[in-house]
Amino acid sequence: MAADLTLRAATVAETEAIFVVHVAAIVAHGPSAYTDKQVAAWAAKAEGTERYVDAIEDPSTELVVAESGDCVVGFGELDVENGGVEAVFVDPERNGEGIGSSILNHFEQRLRNEGFDVVRLRAVLNAVGFYERQGYERVERVTTTTTNDVDVDSVRMEKPL
Repeated sequence: MAADLTLRAATVAETEAIFVVHVAAIVAHGPSAYTDKQVAAWAAKAEGTERYVDAIEDPSTELVVAESGDCVVGFGELDVENGGVEAVFVDPERNGEGIGSSILNHFEQRLRNEGFDVVRLRAVLNAVGFYERQGYERVERVTTTTTNDVDVDSVRMEKPL
């Protein structure tokens, strides 16, 4: 983990910074596994920052930011009620520093504390290798249709806790 990294609950004031990291990660890494049309649809994020505001205000969701200095360099979203990781995204300029692993480890510990014995997630194709290195196993490949009517494949994965 980066020495100056702090994980903490996200605030509504940070939703624009979260949005920027989210889209930057999609644009930087999406082309390795998806077509230009799929990346554009995925990155469009028609709901803007509202999705993050909803997650912050929802007691069954934990939205965390990874902060370095005064900058948001990553974020993650956990569905605490159902034991599912909804998102882990890192500023592409900070890849390889352990930020994504730190967020994931935080969520896994939270789920252990909540009594879960398995964590589930749906990984975009370009992130499957990352999750496999963290001990996750592939369950099945699935297709999601974006709000722009574009099909995007992902992989359901899980890991015993």
